[in-house]
This record gives sequence, C-alpha cells and structure tokens, in this order.
Amino acid sequence: MRTTADLIIKSSCIFTAQTHDLVEGAVIVAGKEIVGVVTSADIQSYLGEGTRVIECGDRLVCPGFNDAHTHFIQNGVMKDASYTLSLEGISGRSEALAEIKRFADAHPDNAWIVGCDLDASAWDEQPTKQMLDEAVPNRPAYFASWDMHVGWMNSRALEAAGYTAEKPDPEGGVICRDKNGNPTGICKEPPANDPVWGLANMAADMDRALGNVIREALSFGVTATGCVWPYGGIPEDDTIRVLREFEAAGKLPLRVSCFLKMEPGLENPRRYARTLASERLRFAGVKQITDGVCEAHTGYLTEPYADDPSTCGEPAIGREDLLAMVEEADACGFSVRLHAIGNGAVKQALDCFEEVRRRHGPKALRHTIEHIETCCHEDIGRFARLGVMPSMQPIHAVLNVDGYPRLLGEKWRPLMWPTRSLIESGAIVAFGTDAPVWNLNPMEGIYAAVTRRQPWDGLPEDGFVPEQCITLAQAIQAYTYGSACAEGFEDRIGTLEAGKLADIVVMDRNLFAIPVEDLREARPLYTIVDGTVVYEAEAPCPQ
Repeated sequence: MRTTADLIIKSSCIFTAQTHDLVEGAVIVAGKEIVGVVTSADIQSYLGEGTRVIECGDRLVCPGFNDAHTHFIQNGVMKDASYTLSLEGISGRSEALAEIKRFADAHPDNAWIVGCDLDASAWDEQPTKQMLDEAVPNRPAYFASWDMHVGWMNSRALEAAGYTAEKPDPEGGVICRDKNGNPTGICKEPPANDPVWGLANMAADMDRALGNVIREALSFGVTATGCVWPYGGIPEDDTIRVLREFEAAGKLPLRVSCFLKMEPGLENPRRYARTLASERLRFAGVKQITDGVCEAHTGYLTEPYADDPSTCGEPAIGREDLLAMVEEADACGFSVRLHAIGNGAVKQALDCFEEVRRRHGPKALRHTIEHIETCCHEDIGRFARLGVMPSMQPIHAVLNVDGYPRLLGEKWRPLMWPTRSLIESGAIVAFGTDAPVWNLNPMEGIYAAVTRRQPWDGLPEDGFVPEQCITLAQAIQAYTYGSACAEGFEDRIGTLEAGKLADIVVMDRNLFAIPVEDLREARPLYTIVDGTVVYEAEAPCPQ
C-alpha cells in the first residue's frame, strides 16, 4: 500500500541535483521527508483527502538552496539598518564622515556606532582614529571594510578594547601604529578586529537582527547554511547560545551547520560535538583562517604581488602549527575548513591535508578549502585526489574584475576563481556567499558562476576569465548537493530523493528556459522546510 502524501509538488521541470537532468512529474512529501520523485502517471496513487497539491507548470522545482559559507548572526547584525550603517557606494572621505555623523546623530540610543562596507581606496590618506573622533566623539565607533578584513575605529573603541602602544599585535592580526607606536585606528585581520567588533556587535538587538536575516534567507529560497567562525567578534559560546534560544523558541525554520574555531586542544568543538546535534542546529566541523585577502596584500602567494614586489603576503599560521591542528581535528573525526585565498595558502592547506592523509589514511570526512581566489595549476587536481572540497563564493569572482589582475599579475588570470577547472578535475564544489560580504541571494552567485559577469550591470561583457564559466546545472548542484557535502549533511539534504528531508524551492520560472540575463530576476514562489511551507510569495502557484 502506497503512502498518502501530505504535499505533492507537480512540475515539468524538476531538478533533483542527483544528476544534471530535468524530470517531469511530482515530488511526493509525507511528513517531513520526501517519499520520492514520481512520473505524472503515478501521482494519483499518492493523493488523499488532505493532500495539498501545488501545480507549478513548467516552473523549476529544486532542492532548497544551501549557502555553504556564512557568518550568519554577524550578517543579521550588519543588515540591521537601525544599528549598522552601510557605506556601500561612498568612496570619498568627506562624504563618508558626513554620513557617519548623520547616522550617529539619528541614533542617539545606540551604545556603539557601527558600520560596514568601508572602501577607503580612493581616499587621499588612510583613515585614522582622529577622523572618526570628529564624527563620533562621545561613543565608541567601529567600521568594517567591505571584505571585513580591515577595521577602522575611533579613540573610544580603541580604549574599550585596551589597544594602546604597549598592547602587542595578536597572532595573525595587525594593529597599525604611528611612528610613536600608538594605534592609528586601523587594524587588519580578525584576530585584531574581533575584540573591538565583538564589543560592538554584542550591543545589538540579537532577536531583531537574527529574525530579519532568517526571513531574508527564506525569501531567497535558502533552507540551510554553514555558519562558520569567525562571528564578527561575538564570542563562540554566545553565538551558539543565541542560535539555541531561537531553536528552542521555534524560531529557527532553516538548518544551521556550525563550524567552530579550530585551535589547539579543540575544547569547544569537543564539547559541542556531543551536544549540538539536531537536524536544525548541528555541529559540523571546525575552521581556521590561514591567510588574509589579496586587496590588503595579506593573501599568501607563491610569488610577490605584481603591484608590490616587496611582499608575497604571509601565512596567518605557520605550516607546522597548522599541520598539528589539522591532524588533531582529523583524529577527532572533525571535518576541517581552511580559509585560503592566495595560491600559497591553498598549496599549504593541501600540503597539510595530504600529510595527515599519508600518516593516518583517508577518512569519511569533508575537509574543505574556502575561497580559492587563485590556485597554482599543479594544485587543481590535488583536490579530487585528496578528497578535499573547494568551497567557493562565485559572486566574489566579479567584485574586483579590474583590480585583481593588477594585484597578482596577468599570468595568474586564467586560474582566478578556477571553478570550472576544479569541477572538471573531479572535485565536488560547494557554493555560498560569505554573507555579510555579500547578500544571501543565490541567484546573483549562480548568475556570476554561469556568466562571470557582475549581476548589477552585466559587465564585463565577455565575462571575467570566461573560460571558468560553468553550466546552470553545475551551479545549482553546487548550491544544493555540493553545500550539503561540505557540511557532511548529504545523507539528509541536498537532493530530491526518497528518504531525504523535504527542503524544496519552487522558483517563479523555468531557469533552464530563459535568457541567462533573466536569472538575476528569478525569485522563489515557495520555500519549504521539513515539508512545511515557510515562505510563500504574494502571487504563488495555483493550488
């Protein structure tokens, strides 16, 4: 006797993500699981008196999108317009300072003045604490750069964090100083920024911030995310506490896989691996940052920067220390994710994974390298051979199309964000956004992956490194099945097949039958988690 369905989603365009093919029929859901994807001829046998049927026509039905790499709570705080000021699009110093003063005056009750998207590349001099003191004299203020690797703070913020001439630079971070050794107000990399940013972010309204970002995610069809360290300075225990409170209150209608900070001893990961284990909120592994970003010349390269031959950048962690941490995590059965942007950092990460594999053999873990903005040719095939996953953010590939080749040199252009090369080598690629570096809308990343063009203007016309374009099917698979693999969750989510959790998205059109430029306008009609509709557009499909 066949199961009576609670929900049937009918479409002539179903993408299961098991393959790159489209099928016609229906997704059958009973309870919170998928019974199967069946042909049109078999639908009738699953109908019952209480079955809800969604008629999708030729609109795309696919697994829920899974953003493999977010700083989820931090994203919520940064997108809270009443608490965090975005400086996006403001490139001049006087304009930025005027906007900061206006925001501070308009929000007298905010304990901190906090902002993001700082871009001082066109300023006639670097930002200083004195500049920010003029705009915000009586409260601590902190502003993050667009890539979140540079922080600008005023005197009160420096005082709150205890940053003085005597304070040494934290390992992996830089407190920029004047000729007398006093902090200038600029810090580089999370170890230096997080103590300040964390104080600022903890003063935010967490209920409002996290609630807003959850609603935004569901409206984009995002049903799961990898929430990775760092957390914008918010302590790890507080991050987990807030997420647990949301889950306990029934306010977590999507899945969060947590990747905690990897450091010697693994105290927190060992503790949370035992206690954070639901299908909504789970421990999934550990993460560490091994270099910075190329725009700040802190991304670690195999040879000097083209625009500054004096430096190759530096690894944030030495090879032996990194190897010891990876080996310890591997022995504990923890999947490891390593931030590696420069090709030197990518090579070092692969070397460490390879050495641990040589010493202890392969394991059923999903070790992953994050970002991979550039890669040496000889390292492309090592991902698949070592079972290491590339976790990439396709939107990042088009955020600096003019500046990036000048930074690294034209010789490296063919392997900048080498998505296609990695897929063709046999690697399983995961996609995400690195939110709040970019918004949670997967369609903008999918458009960038397929065209290598900027979603806001469709440029460059021929695409940035167009030989690295991938197909639409590959992009959706990376955003669903690939991300589930990176989270070690592919046994429960990531594809539409019998026994998987019913996390499903119904799009407003057939993405495979429209001009590629129209991908940018596509939106979900329904977002479904555990077989329950958790988001419904104003003009959904007929019932």
